[in-house]
Amino acid sequence: MATTRRLIVKRLGGALVARPDALLDVASGMLSAAYIVRQRGLAHHRAAGMALHPGNRWAPFDERQPFRLASVSKMVCMFGFMTLIARGLVDLDADVSTYLGAQLRHPAFPNVAITARRLLSHTSGLRNGIDFPVPFNQALLNRFDRAAREPDFGGWFAPANETPGEWFAYSDTNFAVIAQIAERVTAMRFDCFMRETLFAPLRLDIGYNWSEVSQRKRERTAAGCRWADGVWAPQVDANPPSAPEVALYRAEGDAASTSADYSIGMNGFALAPHGGLRSSLLDMDALARHFLGSSGVNPMGTPAWIFSPDRPNGASENGFYQAYGLGMQIPLGRPSDSFFGADSADWRGHCGDAYGWMTGLWWNTRTQTTLVYAINGMPETNRRQAAQTALTAAEQAVIDRALAEVK
Repeated sequence: MATTRRLIVKRLGGALVARPDALLDVASGMLSAAYIVRQRGLAHHRAAGMALHPGNRWAPFDERQPFRLASVSKMVCMFGFMTLIARGLVDLDADVSTYLGAQLRHPAFPNVAITARRLLSHTSGLRNGIDFPVPFNQALLNRFDRAAREPDFGGWFAPANETPGEWFAYSDTNFAVIAQIAERVTAMRFDCFMRETLFAPLRLDIGYNWSEVSQRKRERTAAGCRWADGVWAPQVDANPPSAPEVALYRAEGDAASTSADYSIGMNGFALAPHGGLRSSLLDMDALARHFLGSSGVNPMGTPAWIFSPDRPNGASENGFYQAYGLGMQIPLGRPSDSFFGADSADWRGHCGDAYGWMTGLWWNTRTQTTLVYAINGMPETNRRQAAQTALTAAEQAVIDRALAEVK
């Protein structure tokens, strides 16, 4: 693999300030960035910047350090879930109430079924509610029932003019329900299901909310950081739980509940299928190569929804979403989603964005190229945007630099 150069880091008054590396032209001010791009068996990688490890230890960021993948986790979840489709345990177009054991409907559309296809394509009519996410020891369906009687449905359902199945709106809640279905069908905890189905066969030391990730790997964790008051401050994973503990989202004031209190099929948010996968860049590279061989065909890699500019049928988020498959972004090569240049329509994958991390796991169905990347230290607001696409300038710079390696 190609050699690696690091960001020059200068210590000023106890604060770490990242300076742009000439090799990796990312936006000034980011804490770290890295990518692996692979074509015809040849891989190129670059890593730059610093990582904050448990115990407040600083070290150069590299491709072996695990971190929170953010929404790339959704696509990984989908690949596990699709094994249930393949085995005939779940029907993509059946009413998911059948699997959940209780009815799930949008209150304004009681006769419109919510299906797995609609959940996976963010066209179900579900939203992230005002008290998102529901803590792990509380029933998710009960929260939906209460929301039906609240003003604006408590934010958990779309407005009454956005018909399920016709309107796209990106929502983490869809994948909480997907995880809950997987638990109900298999009688397994979601993290265990994903390990048995995907991670163990690929021999990957990764997991949702640290589930079954080794202690050795946890000790190399790179925390998600933000720049605040002159220092890099951790937002997530400053000190992961010791193995074999799992990080569960607890209600405020709940310090006593543990994974022993987990109720299978009660609340799909518990293990964060929407964003909680911990993995290194090398692990992402292995996943990308695996996905490349199994995702370019129906139904995953075919658009389930396409944005209509003339008659808007969803929230494109300033052009970022132009088409979406099942748990997968599908660029069309329109100006705003030409993330990869002229052949953008040949790419499949997903981006992630949370707690300072911006990530991506992508592959080209025609050239068989794979690309994974991670950027840390991104601000929540006032981000510099790319000149042509709906990505941030930092994301587009990393993608462009990576693809230059294989041209």
